Amino acid sequence: MLKRTSTAPRTMNAIRVVCQDLCGEAIALGWLLVMLLAGDASGQQAVVLGGGGSRGLAHAGVLAGLEELGYEPELVVGTSMGAIIGSLYAAGHSPEGVWRIVLAQDWPEFFVHMPRPVGPRRELRHPQLEVGIGVQRPAGLIAEWRINRALVHLLFDAGARSGGDFDRLPRRFRSVAADLRTGEAVAIAEGDLARAVRASMAVPGVFAGVVRAGTPLVDGGIADYLPIAVARAEGARYIVASDVIRPAPEIEDHSAPAVALRGLRLTMRNTLPDTAADVLVLPDIPRQISEALFPRDPTPLFRAGLEAVRRDAAGRLPASGGSRARAPLPQPDTLVALRVMAADAAIGALAQRLFRDAAPARYDTARVLGAVDRLYETGLVDGVWPSVEGLMESGGGRAGELVVRVEPVARTNVVGAVGYDNDRGGRVWARASTRVTSAEPLVLGVAGSLGSLERWAALSLRVHPPGTAPLAWSVGAHHASNEVRVRGGEVDVQRTGGWLGAELLRVRPALAFAAVALAERVRRGDGEDGVSYGPLVRIEGVQPLTRLVGASPMLELEARAGAVSYERVRARGAACAASGRWSLAALVDVTSASSDAPADVLPALGDEWLVPGMRWGEERGRTRVVAGADIAHPIPHPLVLEGAVRLRLRAGAAAGDVDAFRDSGAWVLGAALELLWATPLGPVLGGVGANTRGRWRLHVNVGPWF
Repeated sequence: MLKRTSTAPRTMNAIRVVCQDLCGEAIALGWLLVMLLAGDASGQQAVVLGGGGSRGLAHAGVLAGLEELGYEPELVVGTSMGAIIGSLYAAGHSPEGVWRIVLAQDWPEFFVHMPRPVGPRRELRHPQLEVGIGVQRPAGLIAEWRINRALVHLLFDAGARSGGDFDRLPRRFRSVAADLRTGEAVAIAEGDLARAVRASMAVPGVFAGVVRAGTPLVDGGIADYLPIAVARAEGARYIVASDVIRPAPEIEDHSAPAVALRGLRLTMRNTLPDTAADVLVLPDIPRQISEALFPRDPTPLFRAGLEAVRRDAAGRLPASGGSRARAPLPQPDTLVALRVMAADAAIGALAQRLFRDAAPARYDTARVLGAVDRLYETGLVDGVWPSVEGLMESGGGRAGELVVRVEPVARTNVVGAVGYDNDRGGRVWARASTRVTSAEPLVLGVAGSLGSLERWAALSLRVHPPGTAPLAWSVGAHHASNEVRVRGGEVDVQRTGGWLGAELLRVRPALAFAAVALAERVRRGDGEDGVSYGPLVRIEGVQPLTRLVGASPMLELEARAGAVSYERVRARGAACAASGRWSLAALVDVTSASSDAPADVLPALGDEWLVPGMRWGEERGRTRVVAGADIAHPIPHPLVLEGAVRLRLRAGAAAGDVDAFRDSGAWVLGAALELLWATPLGPVLGGVGANTRGRWRLHVNVGPWF
């Protein structure tokens, strides 16, 4: 059974306002009937884009092929990835424009959790997993904030222009989700366009569901992954459908994972309603591209969709009957009011403050989207959904109310990650936090990190005053124990104390800022113990979970006074470029500390495996200079995960004074050849490195780098 959310009740009420005489109800019913019949007639040509995860990116190629053959659908119906691609097309983007949007996205990074500032130094770390306790909607394991933000940035303006009526988009549109309670398909025809698309792609247990008018909605694929029936119900008389899930007629791979995946796809196909398309397009997608893993270069998917249309649809499409997309309606002129809907009063007040410049005010898309980003930057929300509602014509033009629906993160949650490398061994970090009820968002947290060289624990309180948001303030206490590798053995440096700081994470550009005042009791195995206090300031580009070449820029300054006094500065920069499928980068990393700095502050050539062939902490000095280049190329035929082969070249020196850098013997050259795979849980890396000191080593890393 198909549920349809309709614009009819709202249209009926509007008509009643006009029809005030005794025959008002009859006239209203007559007009409504005419409008519905006209809607059916106008939808005589349709395109249906099915679900399929990353394989659904091929739909962009299908649209390009249909345009090439002159097919102009009035109605677009999509589910899951088909809803994402279809909504862009329905919003007025040409197939070429849709493809440019697809290429502009970093698809693997879409599903990465927001990095968290942790510990006394407020360093950013990427969680692998986030578990919320007491969530009020169907939960998911994969981070959703990036895809939520992207959908709003791409679709908010189109939704505002249409007034939330998907029949008033340049092409009529239906986003197909499923009711989690009954499993029935739900065709969404009105409301927040971005949120309707998000509901359609909420794979149960993977992405959090969307609650709409009290109904928990999830991925439409569990009801009908190829919703041809929805297009027929909307009056479509000629339908072209794109199916990216249907397996090939012949069994291509007899391995257990391939057989299981084929069985799942066949099960989904066999549950389709008995409704056929007039033309069925079946893109021939490379079998190594599964639904769950997004390639960094989706061009093969586009080509598969384009070639499939040329093969399956040429000569079979109607010669006429369609119509070009309508021009988008004009933007609203004014946002007359602001209404924030949030389950948490403190976060609602914060959102009210951040959106106050957007409404009431003249309509400004950039201002609304800027406020969306500022709210995400607090780390307090999973979803921010602005929409323009109650759009009406007035003497001053088109005016409506800005409604912002806010989905806070779980009040109590646990985040963390684990990793392993064959130099330092296993490592783990975690943070448990709870949001305290107050007038301002307060987050109380306990965090810790455990590894062979670094161990620390911290208790913190993070405050988000509305007046300074998204800048947050933190205060905390900590204890750290660092095993520092030095020539001849290891030195244990312990730090116990507290901090007071301010921190800011920007979404675009991806930057992080932290300014921290620390006071610690330092116990050092290589010198005098005592109190150390002073500021630490850091600004850096946010590192992606898996970086192929280069490094994010960073500038870090630290100064300490007291019994243990020292200064330290680190500057890092990189220039990255691409040539075809090759990725290139040149980088420089300079760190310098004063002569009386503790061992855990002095830099080493082996830290972060900067110079190939060296262990972490090897060749430590007061000043370190490293420069080099990276070059990488995708592995031509990955079996399961998209991978790359990478060559790292480095030259570096670590010395006690500047004059030592003039001695060529202080410098070491190194090279490493590595295989790298990007996974949702962090990089998997293996390689061999060697240097001019005559040292070489095999190195392996699994998981986020920390």
